[in-house]
Order: sequence, then structure tokens, then C-alpha cells
Amino acid sequence: MDVDGNTVGGSAMNEREIGERIALIESMMREGRRRTEYWGWNFLLWGVAYLIAIGWSSYLPAGRALAWPVTMVLAVVLTIVIARRRMRREPKTERSRALGMIWMAMGWGIFVFAFPVTYSGHFEAHAFMAAIEAMLGIAHVASGSMLRWSTQIVVGALWWVAAIATCFVPSGNDVAFIFLAAVLVCNIGFGTYLMIRESRDKALERARAVQHA
Repeated sequence: MDVDGNTVGGSAMNEREIGERIALIESMMREGRRRTEYWGWNFLLWGVAYLIAIGWSSYLPAGRALAWPVTMVLAVVLTIVIARRRMRREPKTERSRALGMIWMAMGWGIFVFAFPVTYSGHFEAHAFMAAIEAMLGIAHVASGSMLRWSTQIVVGALWWVAAIATCFVPSGNDVAFIFLAAVLVCNIGFGTYLMIRESRDKALERARAVQHA
């Protein structure tokens, strides 16, 4: 403390306030990550939907043109139904709303881009798939940056790597292979990882509840 007794006291107060704010930010980051874990099932669902669409369009000549539209519409319907059931008791925060808007914008962006390109006669496999992969990467990197979560940022970066590789491979089969590999890692793998984390966190919460009972 100085002669007037102000400097050290003010410094201590500032340090305490800074510590409280940091703790609050960290708590918000953890909550945001927990909310992302809660949606692990959706990453897995869309990964499976992509695989079905790829398999249908590649190996079933009958109705090949319907493979992606039908599969994507069904995936959207399932997402809405399951999300409504799971979200009834979940409180919404500004951060969760922001994350939801990122993914909603990405989904609508893909819809607005994919269907007109597919049925307008201007479809080209390399550019089409690279654009889809780039948009998925943007959503992941934006979400991961908001949550300061390096794992999700890496997933977004992998989508961007896939987009770059798609632009340089020679054949349509290579394009499909790159997208398939990205789906397996970034959707099915990441979704499974999130579901495991969610299950672990719930187990820890139950254990803490038993200890405090």
C-alpha cells in the first residue's frame, strides 16, 4: 500500500475483477463446447446421410438423380424432429443461439448453392464439391474460434484441405474419394468423438450428484 492507500488496493481489485472475468469467459467456453457435444448425433447423422447419398448415386442407376435431394431432405426432417425432442428442456443462451445461426446459415447456403447448380446444367464435380467442403470448413472454423476449441478448428481446416485437394485431382472418382474420406473423419469421426465426450460428461455429473447426495 502507498501513502494514500490507493494504488495497491486498486491493483488488487483489478486483479480480482480480471480473474472473475477470465473465470466467466472460461465457463462460457466450456458451456459452448458442451452444447457442441450435445449436437454430436447431428454430425453423425449427416455423415451417414452423405454416405447413403454417395452410395446411391454411385452404385444404383435407378433414380440416381434423386439420390442427393431425397437423402438431404430426409436428413433435414430427421434433424428437425430429433432436435425438437432433445432441445425441449435445454436452456438457450446467446452463445448457443449464435452457434445455431452459424450452422443454420451454412445449411441454407449449401441448399441455395447445391440445388440450383445441380439442376441448371452448370454442374462441375470438382468446383461443386470444393465449394461444399469450403462452406463446411467455414462453419467449423467459425464455431471453433468462437469457443476457442482447437479440435473443431482442426476439423474445419481438414475440410479446407479436402477442398484444395478436390480442385487438383484429375477424375470425378477422386473427388468422391476425397469427400468420402472427409466425411468419415470430419462428420462420423468428429460426431462420434462428441458423443463420447457428452456421455463422459454426463457420467461425471451423475457421479458428482451421488457424492453430494
